[in-house]
Amino acid sequence: MDSRIYTPGAGHQPPVLAGRDDLMRDWRLMLNDTGARGRVAAVDTILVGPRGVGKTALLKAYGHEADRHGSIVLSVQAVQGGEGLIGSLMQQARTQTQAEAGPWRRARAAFENVAGVNVSVAGFGGGVSMREPATQAAHPDAGMLAAALAGLAAEVGKDHPGAGLLMTVDELQVAPHRDLALLAATLHRLNVDHPEANVTFAATGLPLTPSVLTAAGVTHPDRLFSVQDIPLNLTPPDARYALVEPARDLEVTWQPDALDRVLAVTNGYPAHLQLLADRVWRAAPGPDTVTLADVEGALPRLAEELEMRTFGPRWDRMSDRQAEFLTALAVLGGRAAMAELATALGRASTDLSWLRDQLLKEGDIYVPRYGQVAIAVPLFAPFVLARYPQDRRTGQESGIRSLEELRNNSATGQAGPHPGKVTRPNPARLDPPGGPGPRTPPPPR
Repeated sequence: MDSRIYTPGAGHQPPVLAGRDDLMRDWRLMLNDTGARGRVAAVDTILVGPRGVGKTALLKAYGHEADRHGSIVLSVQAVQGGEGLIGSLMQQARTQTQAEAGPWRRARAAFENVAGVNVSVAGFGGGVSMREPATQAAHPDAGMLAAALAGLAAEVGKDHPGAGLLMTVDELQVAPHRDLALLAATLHRLNVDHPEANVTFAATGLPLTPSVLTAAGVTHPDRLFSVQDIPLNLTPPDARYALVEPARDLEVTWQPDALDRVLAVTNGYPAHLQLLADRVWRAAPGPDTVTLADVEGALPRLAEELEMRTFGPRWDRMSDRQAEFLTALAVLGGRAAMAELATALGRASTDLSWLRDQLLKEGDIYVPRYGQVAIAVPLFAPFVLARYPQDRRTGQESGIRSLEELRNNSATGQAGPHPGKVTRPNPARLDPPGGPGPRTPPPPR
């Protein structure tokens, strides 16, 4: 096919935001209500989920909705070890207050002590000058910051009735704890001191984000934020729609068996759905149909690409203990209770908590419900099962169990002795554990 209609890659906006209709509807209603009533109607939202499920794309869609109706959108990307959230926010305020007319210029006085913008003695027409960074407050006060944000939102509303200010943060879980505490305090001060302010907030984060907020000292984050869980997989109808609708706009149809194969391979995981659809689309001769043969022809290249760019580098960085934990989870179907993992590994659940925490922080696993863990990327499971026997040192001397041991322990419900030879699975197989065909997550155990 000549054009590229699918959008693989982190942060790219898919052509169709499939499976997010309810969330977008609720967001639009919230923006409307906040425009009419202020903070009393605001719902500060955190979109949480494993990597690759489309959190950033949804956050961008939220920002687009706000911008479309005249609101100012302040977007911040949290970076591990980089400039903090508040520092990034203040830098945007300094830049905008200097450069922009309209609401920013009118609100400059409110940001004077917060963002380091100094009002010129020449008055309104004299412009602004930057204070030296050394003279700026090390960390702004939550009340001052809330007042500045409320003032800016009020100025926006003068130009666009019903519009205000939206703050968005991507990857909230890596922000410094001090910034998270100040952010929460600022939102709380907005609620208390400026209930009429049209200020809204939305962020993304990995599933561990609520616990990170608690560790940062945020009191009752569940009361301050609405945490929206973004599922790992699209439902089969939504996954089909994500593939079919962009193609139909170009008068191209997908054969049903081709769609079935894509869903079987990706299990509806949005990142890999877009990646495989793009590879199939680019290789398909067309001109007006995508066939099962087109999909099959793209699979070897997809496997090679995932191994080289995604799975291989992460796998090579894992310790043997981490790899053993993840392999046991893959043997159990990619999702299991910690007690089941302990049985497969022949260890106490308490001995696995540190491994669980390490893999959670890396985003390799997530917690679908209390007491359970799941592999965050469906196609990682067959990769792990294929690579573990050849890449990891197992046996009694190392204390690392073989793949056959893990399977036997899982089947019998008890840890057995170290066996001998290991049967290696086919590394070319791309179907998720459990066989081909669209698969829904297993029921709660």
